[in-house]
Amino acid sequence: MRERDWSNPSPAPGDRIEAEGLVLSCLPPGGAALVSGDLEAAISAQAKGAPMIGLLADLPATGSFALRIARDRALLCTPEPLGSEAGWHGGYALSAADDLYVMIDIAGDADGTFLGSCMSAQAGSASAMTLFAEKACLVARSGDAVRVWVPRPDAAEVWTRLGLLSRA
Repeated sequence: MRERDWSNPSPAPGDRIEAEGLVLSCLPPGGAALVSGDLEAAISAQAKGAPMIGLLADLPATGSFALRIARDRALLCTPEPLGSEAGWHGGYALSAADDLYVMIDIAGDADGTFLGSCMSAQAGSASAMTLFAEKACLVARSGDAVRVWVPRPDAAEVWTRLGLLSRA
């Protein structure tokens, strides 16, 4: 069997895992664009006032935000797709990423035990990128929940792993 022949399906919006007070929910996609280069110029032009979010930082209740991936890269998240043309825009590049990530919310982990079993880093990084369920994911807080952006090619494996960890 090839390692790419994954028999478990990727989670779809509305899918849930419930176990011992934990609720893991797959969320519907919003708008997203990968930005590289001059992040300040990109955010100012594409989503003025959107905050830059690092690891486990709080997401705004409404509106746009950017998840920092590296010094010169971020995932700009918007309520709706941007509709901007891909390519170079002065000092930054923009690429549509509406379907690049699967978003998963994790609620009910008040003491952080479940999160600790999934993540390599627990906070303190300007980058929202960390190893989560052994995959490079973006992680932030949304109210009382933790929101994870899982690269779509890894979503089935991560969802299966989270299901197993939630029952451990």
